Amino acid sequence: MNTSMKSDSPEQHKVIKNLIEAHSWLGLIISPLLFLVFWAGAVTLFHDEVTQWAITPHHPVDNSQADIPLAKLVEQQLAQYPVDQTGRFRINMPTALVPYYIFYFDVFGDAPEPDRQSMAILVDPKSGKTVAGKDDFYLSQFIYRLHYNLDLPGGSYLIGIVTLIFLFALVSGIFIHARKLLKHFFLYRVDKQRRDKLLDIHTVVGVMTLPFTLMYALSGLILNLAIVFQLAFVMFIYQGDQQALFNDAGFNRTSEPRSEIPLEMSNAFSLIEQTQQQPNVELRNIIFHHYGADNALVQVRGTDTVNFAQRDEVTYRVQDGSVMDKVNADNYNVFRQGRDVLVSLHFSNFAGVDIRILYFILAMAISAMIVTGNMLWLDKRRSQRHTSPRSLAIVSAITLGGCGGIIVATAVGFLCERLLPATLPGRNEWLIGCFVVSLLAVMLYSIKVNDTKRHISQLLLLTSGILVVTILADWIMFSEPIIALWHSGYRGVIGVQIGMGLIAVVCIYTASRLATVNQTTYLKNI
Repeated sequence: MNTSMKSDSPEQHKVIKNLIEAHSWLGLIISPLLFLVFWAGAVTLFHDEVTQWAITPHHPVDNSQADIPLAKLVEQQLAQYPVDQTGRFRINMPTALVPYYIFYFDVFGDAPEPDRQSMAILVDPKSGKTVAGKDDFYLSQFIYRLHYNLDLPGGSYLIGIVTLIFLFALVSGIFIHARKLLKHFFLYRVDKQRRDKLLDIHTVVGVMTLPFTLMYALSGLILNLAIVFQLAFVMFIYQGDQQALFNDAGFNRTSEPRSEIPLEMSNAFSLIEQTQQQPNVELRNIIFHHYGADNALVQVRGTDTVNFAQRDEVTYRVQDGSVMDKVNADNYNVFRQGRDVLVSLHFSNFAGVDIRILYFILAMAISAMIVTGNMLWLDKRRSQRHTSPRSLAIVSAITLGGCGGIIVATAVGFLCERLLPATLPGRNEWLIGCFVVSLLAVMLYSIKVNDTKRHISQLLLLTSGILVVTILADWIMFSEPIIALWHSGYRGVIGVQIGMGLIAVVCIYTASRLATVNQTTYLKNI
């Protein structure tokens, strides 16, 4: 990795050498978590498609039936569950990909634990039946949580720190390769040593994905560590008044207590329909405050389908239909607008599926770059005489085992999501357990690895095998519902199957190429 020129001064050479060391060590330390962030983020780009694949074969929606009026559905759910109506509850609207209402309630538990608990349920808009709890089919949500907080308390701070270190690694990489950045832009030395090829892959992918990675590093850093900046603003600018900060940022919250005077709520649903019929607005969710009281509010949230990263929100007082607050293209808050732009860029929800496919390919390329960087570090340390074999085994298990284990565990997660019975108690916990056990098993298997290419090849073949079994299980268990869903316009199930099939093909091809390279190297050494 000697990137300095002969004309470099000793000081410049020392700076570059220190940058290389910092780049290598910091990259190695954060590589498993960084790989997880990009890998899970790539899958999360198709969050709703994975949700449709997981749920709709179990609970298909009959589009030949008319939708039950939302007012009737709300009354049914409030009658069925002990909802705490002193606060608020939210309803996510059905979409083309997730065709269910999602109700978010705070409910009172049964004795001897009457405390308030959060609950989220999926409701069929045609029959009005509760088809499942939101977390009963947890795969898409679990992968999303892995992306931004590892599904752990305080994990978002850790991911924020990893993102900060990743940003430094990007900047240091630019300085390291600055002089040869354009000259060797597409350099790949097929006739050179294995280390040169790995370095070329690592560098070329890093250069070509640089705008993408910089955008992700900056937006991820801001989104994950926003709470730190919020605390600083509250303490030093707003003298501890958190509500004042929320008001200035456009997050107005009702603080008035619930009135004891009841109110008939039909006007709320008229206001919702009125907002829904506005042009260029796609209704996303509804929030009720103090439902059934004469000071009830209804907040209607939508997405502006014309302007980039623009939401359309209006809060009505149900009693008289007056507008309490409004956010749209003509009346927006700079803070919220900036956050919405970051979210749109980060999750590519501003365009069609073609942009998400491009994001997916770029995220996978960065994941491959992380693995090649680990392989470079291991190759360099193995060539040094005084390197401890035990330390190499530990690093191999944590880095290659961690990265490879995440790939295998994700495939296992998809298989479990399909095979676990829909009515299994604690189904989400079983899913998480299978994921974690698979990851740990691969990491343990990676401790005594000498041939990294052969090891990666084995993991890729295992992943492809699990994905193929998952696709076969799909058709064996749900062939008729899948075909019916396709004819009803729900293409996400077969779309996810096509995606799994393509990934299996790429895994098999990559594994065969690695095996061919290993065989060629072996014959040359005879």
